[in-house]
Amino acid sequence: MYYDPNDPQQALYNTVYAQAVRNEKRAMFIGCAKLGALLLIYNILTTYVFRYIYYAAVASVHSGRVYLLPSQSVGYLAEQEELIYSTSFAMGGNLAIVAAGVITLLLIARFAMRVDMRELLHPEGRHIGQAFKWLPLCVLLNTVISIGIGYLESYLSSYGVTLPDADFSISRPTTLALVLQFSYVIVIGPIAEELIYRGLILTLLKPYGRWLAVFFSALFFGIMHGNIPQAVSAFGSALVMGAVAIRCNSIVPTIIIHIFNNVIASYYDFADVIGWGYSDEIFMVIQILVFLIGSFVLLVYGWQITAVKDGQCAMPIGQRLGQVFKNPLIIAYLVYELYFLIRAIVEANR
Repeated sequence: MYYDPNDPQQALYNTVYAQAVRNEKRAMFIGCAKLGALLLIYNILTTYVFRYIYYAAVASVHSGRVYLLPSQSVGYLAEQEELIYSTSFAMGGNLAIVAAGVITLLLIARFAMRVDMRELLHPEGRHIGQAFKWLPLCVLLNTVISIGIGYLESYLSSYGVTLPDADFSISRPTTLALVLQFSYVIVIGPIAEELIYRGLILTLLKPYGRWLAVFFSALFFGIMHGNIPQAVSAFGSALVMGAVAIRCNSIVPTIIIHIFNNVIASYYDFADVIGWGYSDEIFMVIQILVFLIGSFVLLVYGWQITAVKDGQCAMPIGQRLGQVFKNPLIIAYLVYELYFLIRAIVEANR
């Protein structure tokens, strides 16, 4: 259309549009700043504050003395190799630290930053069906991407490069260790991660584009894992889970998906310890079912995921993506996470 600067209607449109862009930029800056701050706060709480509180509590109980300074509790625990290398110590710590961190973060988000995500926590009867409908596709994506990453790891290994990976194998198995690992990996971990990486992120970013919110929820969820193999596979399945949460306007289905995904991913960790008979055959059947059902869901219902529509936004998607990546607190969070990711790679290849 020809632009006439003397046309009052066009001039009015341009003025209104420019104001809408400014308002959206301002709102996005505030929303992204809140998100970056919350993610940084959670990392600081879990990496430093509650971790050292846990160390102090364990050291005090184990020794019968009160340890208040982090250096004292860490120094004492460093001498207790049998304790600190046990699954009970590690999983007990994960449970306590993550639970305390998530509760504190949600309180800060709700009362200090006025982030209300109650809408995404509302359960409905259809959510269970939606969860099990999309679960096979999420597991299939995880499996396929993991296989691809496995080939990449083998290729890099031939050149002497090691990619660190998470290890959830159960050392020195006891009943307590099994209970703690199950509680963390299957229950508390998935719920906590969905509250943060789907709940908070979708709540804060969804007003600026549903697909933008899904993308960043998947990106931050992947990076959070701290190693490339898990990060890449988690990113792939998280795109589906984010779209499911948007479609259902709830993270209840994704909590269910996440729990059962972790059940399948942790199958061998528990099967090896418990000594289940025919564990290989059972897992093979599970993989075949996941492949068949996941492929069916992708071919028949996959369009429903891509059918998620964005709302009306003043800025085009490229500018909105740029606003997120340019936010100082988002940059600080990404630098923080990438620092530990790179450090892990460097340490694994020393």
